[in-house]
Amino acid sequence: MISLDQVVSRDKRTASRLIAGEAIVLTPRDSKIHSLSETGSRIWELLADEPTVGEIVAQIHSEFKVSEKQARADVIAFIEELVAKGMVTLGQSSKEG
Repeated sequence: MISLDQVVSRDKRTASRLIAGEAIVLTPRDSKIHSLSETGSRIWELLADEPTVGEIVAQIHSEFKVSEKQARADVIAFIEELVAKGMVTLGQSSKEG
C-alpha cells in the first residue's frame, strides 16, 4: 500500500513532453505512448521534483479545489497505475519533517 511519506520518482528511462498542458509519456518497457488527463499531467509535472505522495495530494487539493480525502484517493490510485505501467518508482522519504 502506498503511504503519504513515500517519494515518487519518474522512471529515468521514461521520455515525456508537455504539449499544450497535456503530458505525453513514452514507456520503454512496452513502447507505448500515454496521454495524461489535466490532473494526471499536473501530477506528472510535480514529479520532476521527486515529491512525496503527501506533497502531491496537498498540491492537487489546493489547485483543483477538491476535498483532501478525494485528492488522496485520486492521487494514490493514479500513482498505483503509474507504478504498474513502470512509469514511476516509489521510495522512502529522506526529507526531515
